[in-house]
Amino acid sequence: MSHKALLFIPDISGFTEFVNHTALKHSKHIISELLELLLEKNNMQLELAEIEGDALFFYKIQEAVNIEAVEAQIKLMYTTFHTHLKRYEYQRICHCGACSSAYNLKLKFVVHYGEIEFIEVRNFKKPHGADVIQVHRLLKNDVPIGEYAIYTQAVRPLNNKTISTTYDFGEITFSYDNLKPFKKEVPNIAPIPDNVPKHKLFDKTEIINLPINDLYEVISNFDYRLLWVKGVDKMEYEKNKVNRAGEKHICLFNKSDDLALTTVTKKVKKNQLVYGESTPNIPFTKRFNSYFVLDEVEEGRTKLNIEVFADFEILGTLMKPFLILKLKRNICENIKNLVLLIDQGFTPNKEIV
Repeated sequence: MSHKALLFIPDISGFTEFVNHTALKHSKHIISELLELLLEKNNMQLELAEIEGDALFFYKIQEAVNIEAVEAQIKLMYTTFHTHLKRYEYQRICHCGACSSAYNLKLKFVVHYGEIEFIEVRNFKKPHGADVIQVHRLLKNDVPIGEYAIYTQAVRPLNNKTISTTYDFGEITFSYDNLKPFKKEVPNIAPIPDNVPKHKLFDKTEIINLPINDLYEVISNFDYRLLWVKGVDKMEYEKNKVNRAGEKHICLFNKSDDLALTTVTKKVKKNQLVYGESTPNIPFTKRFNSYFVLDEVEEGRTKLNIEVFADFEILGTLMKPFLILKLKRNICENIKNLVLLIDQGFTPNKEIV
């Protein structure tokens, strides 16, 4: 049995093929986040037929197209998409190819209306038919701009931006809208403050035999934390997101003590990388921040400097000597574990099983 249906595809583009393992992994996380965001903003209650790589294939059975609703849906998804990317650019701490180029990602839409049937496999229903093929073919087109919405003649009358293209099913004519003007409606995003606590308690420097970007990934990726930080039994965090400033996570120490942490950053020199964590849960302190500052000294080797700062409660300064002593012991042990891990040949290119 066939049905009249709106066919709607938002498609993300802009990532190139990354050779680096970290960039490939992070690009998957970033695309996954963006697709989830588009799903959340599905105000038209479109049915999700399939997730197709970097695109979503929606449909909605209806007797006629509400073009105002379609255009409003596109605008909402587009502005939400770019608001997220703008916020991500402020929050990102990683400098891999995927994270540093995420702001270049683009969003385009293809909208068609026609007949569909369904294939059912194990209670899963998937749209099928000539119009389904057509809407997917339209993802490859000659539109001369990067971000647009394509509308076939079955959706709305053609406008002055019209293209006729021949595909394997024959010729089709469609018009398109430039979505770039909607960027003016993307709200301003305030940068995350990078305030450092007043009192510097301790710092420790070590040369690590690993390239700077690989070492940064080992330190900032929670998947690797249990391999080198003493006493951590478990990490709780959102596994489908790339770590960024403001991201919260929990370390479970010695099977009983929870430590709530927030990823932070601070200003460093031009060629340095920095990763930081902040917590209000250290006794006698209001705020406790630790920073890992990385500086490449030569190819394949990185200087790691760990800096620890705190703001104390009223009586906390009395405990400062004890806190510094404990910090030195723990940090030196962690650095020793990190050096041993790297010298044994570990790199972030190896998956954790």
